[in-house]
Amino acid sequence: MRPILAVIVGITIIYAGMHFFVLPEAPDVTRIENITRLESPAFHPAVLNLWEIAVEETGVENESATLLRLETNIAGDGAVRVIWLYFYGEEGGEQHAYEAYVGPGGTVSAKSQKLEFPVQGVHPLALLREVDEIVLEDIPFRDRGMTFLLSANAYGDHYNETRGRLYEVSGGVFRPVKEVAFGPDAYWYTITLTPHRDTEPPASGAELPDCMIVFTRQDIAAADSVVYG
Repeated sequence: MRPILAVIVGITIIYAGMHFFVLPEAPDVTRIENITRLESPAFHPAVLNLWEIAVEETGVENESATLLRLETNIAGDGAVRVIWLYFYGEEGGEQHAYEAYVGPGGTVSAKSQKLEFPVQGVHPLALLREVDEIVLEDIPFRDRGMTFLLSANAYGDHYNETRGRLYEVSGGVFRPVKEVAFGPDAYWYTITLTPHRDTEPPASGAELPDCMIVFTRQDIAAADSVVYG
């Protein structure tokens, strides 16, 4: 894809996402309210269970689904405050954008909207399995609470330690990384864990990372270069 065309397509997809997720009052949005209650133990968002619920309730054709974003807000005691799961897929031969939402009480709701164009991405299941295996109790800043963001990226980027502590993750095991560079044709996902900033750090004064940026082994394989630390 030529660079200018790639930018145009990217802007179109971003605009479509904004239209769906920022303007939920659009008349063509289908809503499913109060589907069920998701049980999320402390420091465990139960994203695999949420995915199963989303597939069953939205009517998306499972094999067509591609992941856009997963975002979770977790309190300092491990309580899962909210979860947002955004993905695309086909339903009745038509492309749709979907959102599954879990509120503070664990109640699951969903909505969908028809799109006029196909989108790029990876099926959610493998990525959500990797997320499910991360032991969030072991994250250094867990007592401050955190935002957990799994998001899609494209058109090239370079990561180093000035942006956060970098890791590769596989089966829940972290491996330190110093630098990762993705080319303009790459498509990859990042997992970013950021501590809440509305609480004070521990009295011990121990140094805490502002954020952790994590790549799955599959996404590391898409990089142009990787320097392990």
